[in-house]
Parts: sequence; C-alpha cells; structure tokens
Amino acid sequence: MLGIALILVGVVLVHNGVLFMSKTKVVTTLDDGTTTETLVPLAKHSPKSIAFFNAIVGGILIFINLLGFALQPLHHPMASGFQFYQNIAAGMIFGVTYLFLAGNLLFKLDMKAFAWFSVGATIFALIIASINFRDFIVNDFDYGIWLGLLWVSWFFLWLTAPLQFLLGIKKMQSIFPWVSIVVGVIGAFLPAILLLTGIWGLLG
Repeated sequence: MLGIALILVGVVLVHNGVLFMSKTKVVTTLDDGTTTETLVPLAKHSPKSIAFFNAIVGGILIFINLLGFALQPLHHPMASGFQFYQNIAAGMIFGVTYLFLAGNLLFKLDMKAFAWFSVGATIFALIIASINFRDFIVNDFDYGIWLGLLWVSWFFLWLTAPLQFLLGIKKMQSIFPWVSIVVGVIGAFLPAILLLTGIWGLLG
C-alpha cells in the first residue's frame, strides 16, 4: 500500500512543481483597445485543472489509507507494528495536503491555515525521522536510515508552507517548485519504484 501511495505522491509533487514553476503568456485587452502581455505561472492560469488532479490524488490517498487501517491485514508482518501506522499517517497527511491545495486553487482559501497544518506535519515528520534513525542505529533495522531520510525530505517539503505564509519569506515562492520536484522524485517516486518492484519488500 505504501508503494501505491508514494507513486501517487511522487507524480503529483512533480506535477505541481513543474506547473507552479512554468510560465504562460497572458494577453489582456484594455478598455482603450490596447493589449498587454504578462507571464504568469501555469498554476494560476489554469487553477481548476490542477485542483482537479490534486483532489483526485488526495481523495485516493485518504480512501486507501482509511481502507488499509480498517482492514488491518494481521497476516502482514508490518500490520501490527509502528511502521504500519507510520505509513497510514503519512498517507493521510499527504491526502489532506493535496485536498487543501485543491480547495485553495478553487476557492482561494487562507493559506495560513494550511501553514499551521504544515507546522504539525513538519514536527511529526521530524519525530518519525528520528525514530527511524534510532531504529537503524540501536535496533539494526536496515531500512531505518532510508525511511528516516524519506521523512526528512517530507519535513523540508512541509516546512516551505510556514516559511512562506507565516514568516512571509517571499523567496519561498520560487524555491517551493524546486523542492516539490526534488522531493517528488527522491522522496516519493524512486522509493515507490523500489517498493513496487519488491526491492524494499518488507515495507510494501
């Protein structure tokens, strides 16, 4: 289930990063008949289509994680451990993230609310990363270091929201697309491939 969630996360992160970075030419006709040309991010030029994609992915993540939590396949070696619940938590947090982003694109919501949500997500990500690093060092859990690095990458992803919308760092507007793409590839898409091909078989 984690592999399925991560492939969706990776695709939508890269998708969002590219569209928030890419510019499109908008021609505006003034009252006197003259025209002006401006470059705006594709995300602002076509918010409904981007919102639709984010809503689909967010909804799927919420659904599959609720389903996985409800069924709790006890025959699975990870189902009764903390790793199972970490996977569920990660999927739910990402699901809420994408649903809020979709809502913002459609209804222009207050991004400070999302920033405060992201504060909680960053704290959670940092704690889980620390736990996985500890399991790697103390309990000799081989996957701990990789899971810890994944959570660190997600920590930086969520951190962009409070930096931009609570602390008012405008530079984050240009940094966020790059963070989204890098985390989408390294922190989601590649791990998903490792999971779905069985290389990380214990974490599926």
